[in-house]
Amino acid sequence: MAVLFQAELVFMPLHDILQWIDMNRMSCVVAIRHGEEEEMTFFMESGRIIYATSPKPGRRLGEFLVRSGALTGPQSFTSLNESRKANTSFTRYLVEHEMITSQELTTVFAQLIETLLIDVFSNKSGSVLVTSPLPDAVLEGPIQIETGRAIFDAVRVMDERERDTRKRDEAIEAVSHRLYSENFQLPVMPGVMTQLVALLADEKSSFHDMAKLIMTDQVLISNILKIANSSFYGGSGQVDSLQFAIVRLGMREIVNIVTALQICSLKSKDVPQEQMQAILDYSLKVAFVASGLARECRLDSEEAFLGGLLLDLGKTVILSVAKDYRIEQALLDELLTARHAEIGAMIAQKWNYPETIQKLIRYHHNHGFGGISNQMIDLFQVADQVVLTNADGELDADQMLSLNLSYETVLDAYSRAMDTFDQIKSL
Repeated sequence: MAVLFQAELVFMPLHDILQWIDMNRMSCVVAIRHGEEEEMTFFMESGRIIYATSPKPGRRLGEFLVRSGALTGPQSFTSLNESRKANTSFTRYLVEHEMITSQELTTVFAQLIETLLIDVFSNKSGSVLVTSPLPDAVLEGPIQIETGRAIFDAVRVMDERERDTRKRDEAIEAVSHRLYSENFQLPVMPGVMTQLVALLADEKSSFHDMAKLIMTDQVLISNILKIANSSFYGGSGQVDSLQFAIVRLGMREIVNIVTALQICSLKSKDVPQEQMQAILDYSLKVAFVASGLARECRLDSEEAFLGGLLLDLGKTVILSVAKDYRIEQALLDELLTARHAEIGAMIAQKWNYPETIQKLIRYHHNHGFGGISNQMIDLFQVADQVVLTNADGELDADQMLSLNLSYETVLDAYSRAMDTFDQIKSL
């Protein structure tokens, strides 16, 4: 083996070396290393790339062929072994045995070369060793990639990615700035809810005051009675009047029912209705599960219901802010996860809900937070997990122990909650 050239990539970039080889129509092996580890090797014949290898998983031609659907895993493995036995190139073996057409092979091979070049160009470190001659096993292959074109394509893709990354970062920064500076519009509480919350806060108010307020909306009365008679409230005897519903369930529970009905019908011109409805439906499910579990744990079921109902409402605000920017879904999901609790607490504050509700919403993902009831946080997280997995996933053993809940109890609460949810959705 003769060493033709060697250099550190920090002083001489790989694209300059490859172009020099191309201009001089050289046949050689170009090996790139990082320290003692081999990064990748290009095999070049008359200045063109005829083969490439890499010890890195996911950076081999056989793997690219399998991912593209051109070959199955066993076909790739067998073909590689047979080509080695025959001391012929892997690419030539594939074409001669009609495993793949030359055109298909060239397309996939070009994708591999582009990926490898981007890896090296992005890193900008390591060393390169150019040697000759070419090993017999790669000679007379059926494909050749124009080196200049391969370099151009790799650089173009890198530029596009850098531009997209810059735009993405600018968008994330802009959305984050608006959220941190509270430069957004919180949803307005529906009118009847405003009046009911104020009524509930007034110590002098009575059942009759609440009934008088709701009596103006016959559709709302009908829906309240349907929910009051659902399996979720599970009492004996038919609830056939608004007054009886208020007496039997209590004023706070009636406010919760009205809140659920009103929130389910929330709309936003800035958030696609499908996304909006998915968030609201999920919140309603968590609310019913949390309320059912709270009864089992002898915690405040009405507080659990209201807190569960508002837990994820902050996501709708984030989506309305993000609509003006191009943000890929994975990053938007991160933003939703990171900020929705804080903004949900702002909504609860604006809607004049008690500070306990605001704190529950703000810290519902903070297991073990000492400022509020740890049990209620545990309860919300169990309810959230059981709804997220449709009651088909593992639950935190420590939280279940803290709440003294059995898996069967959680499943029963989930089942009753889903029945009630379906009833509300059918109204």
